[in-house]
Amino acid sequence: MAAKEQQRQKKLAKKRSKDLAKKRDAAREKNRMQSFAGRFDAALTGPIDRCMVSEALFNSPTKFGSLLVSRRMPDGRLCVVRMLIDGLCLGVKSVHPMFCYPAQLTELVENGPEDIISITPQAAKKLVEQAIDFAAKFGIEPAPGYRKVAAVFDGIDASECKSDFEFGRDGQPVFIAGPHDTDQRIGEITDKLSASVGEGNYTVEYDEAYGLDDELAGTSWTDDPELDADIDAD
Repeated sequence: MAAKEQQRQKKLAKKRSKDLAKKRDAAREKNRMQSFAGRFDAALTGPIDRCMVSEALFNSPTKFGSLLVSRRMPDGRLCVVRMLIDGLCLGVKSVHPMFCYPAQLTELVENGPEDIISITPQAAKKLVEQAIDFAAKFGIEPAPGYRKVAAVFDGIDASECKSDFEFGRDGQPVFIAGPHDTDQRIGEITDKLSASVGEGNYTVEYDEAYGLDDELAGTSWTDDPELDADIDAD
């Protein structure tokens, strides 16, 4: 009897150990999914949901607008990365990630300030890459946070898109300073342009209505108050 009882106790201990390990794993996964990095990693296991872009990037003299990429998450939500593209000079001007349900994304797009059209994932990735390459010619890096969300394009081959996108105006960069660009920021950009292409080979314009960040700030592009901090943190 003693031997049988010892065996029973060992089996019970083994079962308790497995149950405890499962609880620890579940708690660890729950904690991971509370962070942006954890949720973003989970999204990368899902397929592309849709890619969309502002018509203004193609049909406007400013070549300025949003590009959105969404991936499906295991829990039914979407991970959405919105990149604000400045096709005249800055490349990827800003990055705004969020997690939402498909209907919420549809509502935001339909009620937003831009005319949004669908684009293939390959074309979306190529547009972003070429915008970054264009800005890099002038020593301008993509917006802080871009590197942390660039993996949203994982598995997409940009070379499958045979189109090339045009940037600048008449082949030259045009920096449009908006209402929230400080004198320091304007000076930094003009210094980079002067050093890279020389005086007379670029244009600086001022437009008090330029930019979409404020217009979209009230539309819950992030559903987590700590998300922007997580993205911007190094």
